[in-house]
Amino acid sequence: MANCSEMKEGEVFMCEKCGLELRVVTPCRCDVTRPDKCNVPLQCCGQEMTKKTKATVL
Repeated sequence: MANCSEMKEGEVFMCEKCGLELRVVTPCRCDVTRPDKCNVPLQCCGQEMTKKTKATVL
């Protein structure tokens, strides 16, 4: 599951269905100790996006 509060600079997330890729340039700055923190999974094409492994990042 890819929640923006857990994403790190330089990571790449992709949609397995359409191939869309998103690279984290500036990480989320939300206070993760607050109950209203970012907790909705990053989605595309109705499914959660997955983090690419370093071996596949160009």
